[in-house]
Amino acid sequence: MENSNLTVSAKAIEKACSKVRSFLDGIVDKGSFVETDVFVTGKGFDDAASALGEGVVTGYATVNGSPFHVFAQNAEVLKGSLGKAHADKIVRCMQRAVKTGTPLISVIDCAGARVGEGVSVLEGFAKVLAEAAIVSGQVPHFCIVKGNAVGMMASFAAMADFVFMSESAILSVNSPMYLASKEKDYPKFADMIGYKARKKGSDIAQFVYKSETDLKKQLTALTGILLAADEEEAIDDPNRVSAALNKECSAAAKVKAVVDNGEYVDYCGEYAPEVVCALARINGISVGIAATDSKVGDGYISMDGVKKLTSFIEKLDGFDIPLVTLVDTLGVNPTLEEELAGAAKVTGDLVATVANSSVDKIGVAVGKAIGFGYSVLMSKGIGFDYTLATQNAVVSPISGETAVNALMSDQLGKAKDVEKTRAKLAEEYAKIQANPMLGAQEGYIDNVVEAKNLRPYIASALMMLLGI
Repeated sequence: MENSNLTVSAKAIEKACSKVRSFLDGIVDKGSFVETDVFVTGKGFDDAASALGEGVVTGYATVNGSPFHVFAQNAEVLKGSLGKAHADKIVRCMQRAVKTGTPLISVIDCAGARVGEGVSVLEGFAKVLAEAAIVSGQVPHFCIVKGNAVGMMASFAAMADFVFMSESAILSVNSPMYLASKEKDYPKFADMIGYKARKKGSDIAQFVYKSETDLKKQLTALTGILLAADEEEAIDDPNRVSAALNKECSAAAKVKAVVDNGEYVDYCGEYAPEVVCALARINGISVGIAATDSKVGDGYISMDGVKKLTSFIEKLDGFDIPLVTLVDTLGVNPTLEEELAGAAKVTGDLVATVANSSVDKIGVAVGKAIGFGYSVLMSKGIGFDYTLATQNAVVSPISGETAVNALMSDQLGKAKDVEKTRAKLAEEYAKIQANPMLGAQEGYIDNVVEAKNLRPYIASALMMLLGI
């Protein structure tokens, strides 16, 4: 005789999953989400109604017309905790994504493991993480940390290609309660291990969102650049000039001036602000732009900035998106503490990433292209296909100030006004010894152009390199 306690209606499932389904409906194309494994319930539940949907919703949908496989943990059921059947649903969803070559969207909101299931829950976590490793090498993975990403689900999120994090979400490998107990004043979890606490010291979460509407806007913009055709119909004049570039302006302003309609997706915007990493289109072509800014901080790229560049360029290589660099930096200048902590390894990782990158690369000196900044971010020697410099750029192994101190100490010693003489000598060095025309005459820089014309030259170079 059938046990009525184990019979669950579709209406009950719908009620238990209504909030998470509403969230999914708010971020995918309207009416496109189709659920899979609707009635799955794990063993060990005398009352199936207590485990409706196993605390996770799986299915498929479209975003901006592109197909995705999707899973979303449901905090309304068993607090989204992970058990064996929960893990099996997630793994099947990821396997479908890999089999069909379809990108994956994961929504994390998990209270942790169902410890009552014993070792089977540990096996479940292992299967989920192992499948995530397979996904990372096969299809794009966009992870949304909606609520709690605790324990091994924090590691899962970090394995994704791109992570969106709610302002109120938390991400922690260890128990938040344990971490809070170690603090003098018991802090709020979101303040301690949420996005606000991470944004300046980590690139695990590249994007933050305030609402479902905000999330959908960002997700649509990002996937539109990464997953759409290599070239779409141009929405902006490729020959548009920007007179503002002839004056001093921020790296963000330079990016805005060269991309279509001034629109771009800011990658890790609040992390290492001396480096702006942007995903955008130029003349309808998807590109990644890495722009350094010598006006931020002390003019050098920090170790966090180096890590940000490495991560960003790795992403571009994985998605086969051309790289454009706008170089304005004195190079890298790690502290003694950073040197001893492995600055050579961090910078070496960036060198290897750029040198091994297979995407088309365009390097542009838009300000100070000094030392490491020139060699790694725009040189022909490391693999850049096309290089430009603006007329006011400075291209040199060392800065003018360093050159004066190292090479012109005799002149400084004879000067009546040392600081005035130092500034004059540095200016002369920049004009004569660090003039980009010297590199152009040796064939290292393809052209030296007026700054306002950067967009037309970059657009033309992209078309040439891509054979369009």
